[in-house]
Amino acid sequence: MTKPGLRLDFCSYPAAQYACRHWHYSRKIPVGKLVKIGVWEDEKFIGAIVFGDGLLGPKSIVYGSVDKFKVAEIVRIALRKHEHPVSRMISIAVKLLLKSCPGIELIVAFADQGENHHGGIYQASNFIYTGTSEIGRLFKHKDTGRILHNRAVSVNGYRSHFGHVRKVPRTDECEIIGGTRKHRYLLPLTPGMKEIALKMQKSCPKRATSDTSDTPGVHPGEGRAARTVALQKPAIQDSFDKNQFQS
Repeated sequence: MTKPGLRLDFCSYPAAQYACRHWHYSRKIPVGKLVKIGVWEDEKFIGAIVFGDGLLGPKSIVYGSVDKFKVAEIVRIALRKHEHPVSRMISIAVKLLLKSCPGIELIVAFADQGENHHGGIYQASNFIYTGTSEIGRLFKHKDTGRILHNRAVSVNGYRSHFGHVRKVPRTDECEIIGGTRKHRYLLPLTPGMKEIALKMQKSCPKRATSDTSDTPGVHPGEGRAARTVALQKPAIQDSFDKNQFQS
């Protein structure tokens, strides 16, 4: 049986937001500077791959060896049922990212152990596995029951992000319900970056469950104020019709 045609292109914020809310378990799109790549099969919108600015910062990833403006992070892979492998979609999405942000030399991706993700799509995409992140605390809002990462709350109820101050739940309004680690993968785009990543390489984790929809977790980093110049808003914004991606 012939597979449907595959197309990736820059998409609008509402299209990427729709994909994240409907086809990613976090049900939300990250804040900050984003490069949003839409995915179509036979011209039917099936989701989005969203890049951010490497929000965990280069020091925690490669020990200060990399300029933070050269790092991008896959912050969401939000897809409905599809025919083409995600690894092929990632490959095309990275090429589009580099057209918009030619200074990027390293792609970072995380797979959330708390969601039983081991990073199979990144292994298939030739990412280099470099171990796990530090434990991120999870909070539950006492009134709403909403689950929040530690970077989505603060002591005084405010966070600064890209120079903009926003209101967030206070820590005393929440209770700690646990923590989780994330598997960390690196995709070097230059020989020098590959040399750095290979020095950190570890044996890849194996799938813990029968789940094959291995997508990125809710990534930490919503509170960082540093602005990544390399991740500029794409000049191309692919128009979309809401009817294209209704469930």
